[in-house]
Amino acid sequence: MKPSFFRCQNTTWVEKGYSATMGWVLFSAGLLGNLLALGLLARSGLSSCSPRSPRPPPSVFYVLVCGLTVTDLLGKSLLSPFVLAAYAQNRSLWGLVPPPSGSSLCQAYAFFMSFFGLASTLQLLAMALECWLCLGHPFFYRRHVTPRRGALVAPAAGAFGLAFCALPFAGFGRFVQYCPGTWCFIQMGHEERAPWVLGYSVLYASLLALLVLAIVLCNLSAMRSLYAMHRRLRRRQRCSLPRDRPEPGDRVASAPPLEELDHLLLLALMTVLFTLCFLPLIAFPPGVPAKTGVPKGT
Repeated sequence: MKPSFFRCQNTTWVEKGYSATMGWVLFSAGLLGNLLALGLLARSGLSSCSPRSPRPPPSVFYVLVCGLTVTDLLGKSLLSPFVLAAYAQNRSLWGLVPPPSGSSLCQAYAFFMSFFGLASTLQLLAMALECWLCLGHPFFYRRHVTPRRGALVAPAAGAFGLAFCALPFAGFGRFVQYCPGTWCFIQMGHEERAPWVLGYSVLYASLLALLVLAIVLCNLSAMRSLYAMHRRLRRRQRCSLPRDRPEPGDRVASAPPLEELDHLLLLALMTVLFTLCFLPLIAFPPGVPAKTGVPKGT
């Protein structure tokens, strides 16, 4: 492979012109946001499931939110310190530790980066499916979807992510260091078009794209079910009550369920954020061709 194809592949220093300020801001904001989310979930009674507790057991959606929050917090806590250490010492991931351990650190970073991206997207899909089933198929939802089964989503997503993202260690795919030298990820291109490199990158990108598409379709279907529910309630109100004698509680009865609406809005916001973060990376892979780079502060 020519050096110009991935010019930062084996460098031991951080390219000039990049600052750690944005990295510190993103890491601090993400850490604070996740800790705040966990605190709010705990306060709302997520962990209060004992029979003596006056609070009701947690819903499936909040169990899934808790799993996603913990996963995202672990990802930031494991990956961000290496990026900040690289900026602080002006050394790339390859240069943070003596060779040949630098290659191992880069591969471990790329593995965890791809793993947490895939695991988080899988959990986000589970949340979208839960919302869609709750609104569109309530009988199936009440019979088969339980908080205990929802708690299995995070371990199942983690197990699948570990198996899928470990394929480069078995020879299918490859991890590489990207400019400015502060991060490593799946090699998304190969000058000789090696099938074992391109095949895995295309498979990973296609899987993430399909997951995001499924999330969007589930959200749209849930919005449609919510709108249809609202129309049915309004039609039932007009048929059951005289027009000149409205009841005080009719406006509340005709409104869409607020809890499901809050879930849908939260899910839509997280979908947009995940799409903005990951789809540009897999649709326009850095370093292919020679123009390799990431935004400053990554």
